[in-house]
Amino acid sequence: MHMPDGVLDPVTLSVASAVSVGAIAWSARELRRGDVRWGLAAGGAGLVLVAHLADVPLYGPYSAHVIGGTLLAAALGPWMAMLTMAVALALEALAWGDGGVAALGVNFVVMGAAGVLAGWGVYRAVLTMVARRRGPGADDATSWWRVPAAAAGAWVSVMASALTLAVLSIVGGVTGIVLREVVAPHAAWGLLEAAASALIVAAGVAVTRALRARRVGSIVEESLASRA
Repeated sequence: MHMPDGVLDPVTLSVASAVSVGAIAWSARELRRGDVRWGLAAGGAGLVLVAHLADVPLYGPYSAHVIGGTLLAAALGPWMAMLTMAVALALEALAWGDGGVAALGVNFVVMGAAGVLAGWGVYRAVLTMVARRRGPGADDATSWWRVPAAAAGAWVSVMASALTLAVLSIVGGVTGIVLREVVAPHAAWGLLEAAASALIVAAGVAVTRALRARRVGSIVEESLASRA
């Protein structure tokens, strides 16, 4: 899904760059209000770099690969996820030539902004609806509902990125059947990202539940031992 240089016109590249700078600045501002998990962010950036290596050619300059925006947002929150994606995309463009340097703003808008925010919105919307039905006191961190929420968010994230890429391509002067050749394949590709996201989140929920159960068991044992 990386856009190379020399495809879009300078005006589109400039506008996308301005939007990306604004989004990154806003994300950095929002992070001041919460806990910043730098270690987890570094690990997430590494996973994104690895995932983006598996490019499947589509049409013209376009390719498909796992994005990982919803997983980042679920683990780090949307603002840290956007910054992490920005770092990963910059490294890919500067170190590996995957995506153009001039088109870096476009690639961030497509994957780092549209993809992350759309995936996060769906993910949180599903969990919010479930929480309302389950009532107060539900533990979101150990809820299996996070699995379908992540799957739905991942698919929507891919589609949001593909549609954003198609719109920017059309506005930027790309001729050809962009919607059919780019958006349609990503509808199927998004199923792969949804499945991968669901598996990873399911593993995370299982580990969290096991650790909490073990912790509770230890507390109970200590309580019984103290009364003996």
